Amino acid sequence: MQLFEAVFQKHRDRTVLFVLIILSFALMALPEPAQLEAGRTVLSRLMLPAQRATTFMHDYTRVHAENERLARMVATLSLERERLLQFRDERERLRRLAEFKEEQTRKLVPSEVVGRDFDRLQTNLVIDKGTSSGLRARMPVLSYGGLVGSLSQVFENTAWVQLLCSKNHPVSCIDKRSRVVGVVEWRHRNFFELKHVGAVEDVMPGDTLLTSGFGGTIPKGYVVAIVTRVGPASDGLSLRIDARSPVNFLALEEVFVMTDEIPWDRSLFYDNADTSLMRDILTRRRH
Repeated sequence: MQLFEAVFQKHRDRTVLFVLIILSFALMALPEPAQLEAGRTVLSRLMLPAQRATTFMHDYTRVHAENERLARMVATLSLERERLLQFRDERERLRRLAEFKEEQTRKLVPSEVVGRDFDRLQTNLVIDKGTSSGLRARMPVLSYGGLVGSLSQVFENTAWVQLLCSKNHPVSCIDKRSRVVGVVEWRHRNFFELKHVGAVEDVMPGDTLLTSGFGGTIPKGYVVAIVTRVGPASDGLSLRIDARSPVNFLALEEVFVMTDEIPWDRSLFYDNADTSLMRDILTRRRH
């Protein structure tokens, strides 16, 4: 073994040349498909380090650019949040001066959908929270898209949610733009109709319908549907207003139940932790 090593060290160039000649003759003796496959294999092995380096540089450039965009977004959102908090403080001071009732926000309890009813319309959901989490019947239920429905039955660790897409769940709504009030009723799938709106009222396609807060069950200001079509009703005295909910009721996996009222100054919107986190990110970014 030592003899072969000594010969290889002494005649390294000739040995490598001899091995390459042997491999070349062996490759020429192979069929053409095998030659192509062997050539591709050798080439891929030789190019693998270069490909990895190129991929790494591409990923690094992409991540760096994305990081820059996210840093700008964080800075913009931080400034916008500070402006909104100042406007809200000013609004609350004006409401107190006018002796209006102090506004409240709601605590949101996140819940997972663990079951559905088995009828054709699927107008009820089962969630994994109940009285042990502070839930009660008739509490409103939201998703990321807007209002989902309300709790119909509540047990210790589960609860039934009656969806808006059911005939017996009308909701009083207000047009976000014109402040026209009507009642939203379900038609089919996630399509609704805004009823009891006079023929001279100002409602246009694209308007957002929000909960009006009338009745005290569902708070004011949550998205219910977007107006898709406006036309005269058959009676000539009212409008036929079609709307579509942004919520896909058949694909809900998690929802949020609105529970106890919380004053604005105790809500998460006034928590300074988010602002401190944004400032820490920007400080690290500058350094």
